[in-house]
Amino acid sequence: MDELLPVLRNILTPQGGWETEFFLRVIFSVLLLYLLVVFVARTFGARTFASFTSFDFLINVAAGSLVASAIMGRNLVEGALALLCLAVLQWATSLLSARSRRFHDLVDNPPVVLIEYGQYREEAMRRVRVSKQSLEQQLRSQGVTEVAQVRLAVLESGGSVSVVQGTEQERPATFPRRAG
Repeated sequence: MDELLPVLRNILTPQGGWETEFFLRVIFSVLLLYLLVVFVARTFGARTFASFTSFDFLINVAAGSLVASAIMGRNLVEGALALLCLAVLQWATSLLSARSRRFHDLVDNPPVVLIEYGQYREEAMRRVRVSKQSLEQQLRSQGVTEVAQVRLAVLESGGSVSVVQGTEQERPATFPRRAG
């Protein structure tokens, strides 16, 4: 027990100790980075921190890591500049992706059809590592009680599962053009 208290104290004490400078640095870093994030979101649009694709998700994780590092680090400018560069790269990627089908296909995962006309596509499910249990959970969360009710279930590029119900045999107009 005598050895545990110094370890616990060391874990819970900031490097420079509990000084006023430490509190002010954290408070001002959070405030300034918050303003920068608001500025970036307003300047580059709602898509900046949305998660439409797996690429968007990765950008959001990286942005969160940069913000945390900048808040806890010594140099706020480096973290802020890195966040700004990341936002510009994400903006440019989404702009090019929206304008060029070839670029979009290069940077984005294709949607994958997991169920078609009530039939599981087991090879596709294996390829994207989705179990039948996980897929059925997604179906239930969308009110589907029978797989036979599913006209189309698609693993979207952002990781969500879209479900189209019905028994019509023609492909819906929203069928993925580049389904994996």
